[in-house]
Amino acid sequence: MSIRLKTIIGIVLIQTIALAIVVWANLHVLVQSNEQLLAEQAKAVARLSAEPAVRAYQAGPGQFEQEVLRIKKSDPRITQILILKPGTEEPLSSSIELVQTVEVPGETDESMSTRVSLALDRGTMRSALDSALIRSIAIAGLEILASIAFSLWLAGWLLGRLSGLQVASQRVADGDFSQRLRIEGNDEISDTAIAFNTMTVKLSSLIEQVRNESSRRESIEAELRVAREIQDSLHPAACPLFPDHPKVEVEAVDDPLREVAGDFYDWFAVDDRRLAIVIADVAGKGVPAGLFAAACLTVIRTLAQTGLDPADVLSRANRQLSAQNREQMFATLCLLHLDVSTGEIRAAVAGHPSARIIRTNGKVDRVLARTGPIFGVIPNAEWEETECRLEPHERLVLVTDGVLEARNDQGVMLADDGFDRMLSVVAHLDTKETARRIAWAVRTREGDQPSDDLTVVVMCRVPPTED
Repeated sequence: MSIRLKTIIGIVLIQTIALAIVVWANLHVLVQSNEQLLAEQAKAVARLSAEPAVRAYQAGPGQFEQEVLRIKKSDPRITQILILKPGTEEPLSSSIELVQTVEVPGETDESMSTRVSLALDRGTMRSALDSALIRSIAIAGLEILASIAFSLWLAGWLLGRLSGLQVASQRVADGDFSQRLRIEGNDEISDTAIAFNTMTVKLSSLIEQVRNESSRRESIEAELRVAREIQDSLHPAACPLFPDHPKVEVEAVDDPLREVAGDFYDWFAVDDRRLAIVIADVAGKGVPAGLFAAACLTVIRTLAQTGLDPADVLSRANRQLSAQNREQMFATLCLLHLDVSTGEIRAAVAGHPSARIIRTNGKVDRVLARTGPIFGVIPNAEWEETECRLEPHERLVLVTDGVLEARNDQGVMLADDGFDRMLSVVAHLDTKETARRIAWAVRTREGDQPSDDLTVVVMCRVPPTED
């Protein structure tokens, strides 16, 4: 139902109710005061007519009859005038006539009064009252009709002006922000039109800003995707082969929190029997951390391939990077060399979490504890080396803080003990499945609220007979 039709129905209904109330109020008042009004009118008429009637009566019967006729002619409501003799009972009113008796004092002696009884026709008296009621109802009806006509005109005028606002609003809702309303007059609707025009101007500006921001965001996202692809291209592929030595399996899983990760890992051959593995976690996330990670990886790989020991590589790389590190970014890092023939591991650990070895019997040992400070901010920092041995079929597990600091829905971190228990569960799996199962278990623990990049590197020596 349209607003116009609702307005018309509402106005007609309200005015009809108002008319009914007026009629009811008049009828209610009339019914309540009808007898009193009739009695008062009869008393007034009797007083006016009694004295002329008494004087005519005293003048003689003929004069009295003529006066009675004159009085009846002048007031048709009077049906009978009687002069009551002393001792005569007063007539009573009936449903047809209303009788009123008055006393007229004598001219010389007021104690010698004369009683005069007048009978008035009730129907004639009521018709006069009814005529007054009808005139009052008619006037009220005309007022109501005039009010309805004015209300309908006003509603049509208002709705006519508002219809433009409705059409323009619908077009704005459909995406056309060029809509403007014509300003007419200086009233509330004009103020609304001004506010609407101001709103559409601001909306147009905001939409343009949103489009520009969306375009810039899409450009940034595209650049971030390219950066991620470049970062992925820096990751190693298959593990290098070492002829005449046991095969080494290395698997890695990384899950960055953003497009560009702050974690990085790499493995490469140092010589014909040593495999280098590096894993690091840069403080921070996103592009800044990714750029610092790329710089660290490049410098460390370049120095490590010269044959330097892990501690010397970290010391020299740290001096180069810290000299230009104006933002004071840093990383935790582990660089190790594996002798693929003997399984001997020598490593330098810059504040990074300890590695684990899953023994063939399922036992989990912590190895390669930190041997020096964090990497990248202390120019003259030095690192010692730590050693361990990886036997055939045993798996070395390296992770970043995103694993150990993973929290469940109660906010409890996995920590070292929890990680050891997790590894005991995956002790029977192969190298590839071990890396994947660790990453899956950590992200499942965090649910929809991961807090950090995650990287897992798993290495295993395979005896020659099983190659």
